[in-house]
Amino acid sequence: MGEGRLPLRERLLHVHLLPQLVPQGALAGATAVVIDVLRATTTIVYALAAGCSSVRPVLEIEEAHQTADRMSAGSVILAGERGGLPIPGFDRGNSPLEFTASSCRGCCVVMTTTNGTRALLRAAEADRVLAAAFVNFSAVCEQLVHDDRPLHLICAGSDGQPSLEDSLLAGALIEVLCDFFELQLNDSARLAWDCFENHGLVLPSVLELGRGGQNLRQLGFDADISAAAEIDTFAVVPELRRDPIRLEIGAAGVVRSYWPR
Repeated sequence: MGEGRLPLRERLLHVHLLPQLVPQGALAGATAVVIDVLRATTTIVYALAAGCSSVRPVLEIEEAHQTADRMSAGSVILAGERGGLPIPGFDRGNSPLEFTASSCRGCCVVMTTTNGTRALLRAAEADRVLAAAFVNFSAVCEQLVHDDRPLHLICAGSDGQPSLEDSLLAGALIEVLCDFFELQLNDSARLAWDCFENHGLVLPSVLELGRGGQNLRQLGFDADISAAAEIDTFAVVPELRRDPIRLEIGAAGVVRSYWPR
C-alpha cells in the first residue's frame, strides 16, 4: 500500500456460472448483475436505449402472450427466442439490432428467452438487480464502484452449460472492481477473471468461439455477435423494478471509460 493511500474497502464478489448454481437465499441484501451477452442482456440494453419504456421478463411463451394480452394494443412488443430462433407469432426475436427508436419507442417489451430471462427472474431476490453487457460496460461499472453491497454476478449460460462470453464479461468486471475493493472471490470468480486475462484482448473473436456464438453463426446471426462485442455503445443501465417485475433504465451517463484494455 502506497504512503497516504487509504485501505481498500472489503467486498464479497461471487460469480455464478449458471443461475441454478446460486444458493437459495444467497442474494438477500446483495446487488446482483445478470449477464447474458448472447443475447438477452445485450438486447435489453438496446431496447431501453431505443426508447422502450420497460422490458418484462417472463419464463414461458404462454405467459408472455397472457402478459401482453393484459396491455393496451399497440403499446406492447412480444419478443424472444427458443433455440436462438424467433418464436412464431412474436413481434421480434432476440436480436439487439431489431430494436430501433423508429420501431419501438414508448413500447413495453414482453420477453422470454431460453437462458437470459430465467437468469433475471432468479436474480430477483437480490436487493438490487442490474443487467450487464459489453455494450453498457462502463455504465454498469460506474454503478458498481459506488455500491458497497455484496455483489453476485449471475451468468445465464447456454442451454444449461457455462458460457465463454458471459464468463469473459464477469471477469472484466472483476478486473475493474479489484482497483476499488479488497474483493472476497469464490472459485468461479477466479475462473472468470482468468478467462478475461487470457482472452480479453481478442473480444470479437472469442465471442464467435463459444457455443453460444457458434450457434448464432449457424443460424445466420453473425451481426448480433459483432454488435454484442462492441464496448460502451450505450451509457444506460437496466435495473429491475418490482410489482410487476420489469427492467427500466436505472441510470444513464458515464464519467469515464472503465474498459481495462
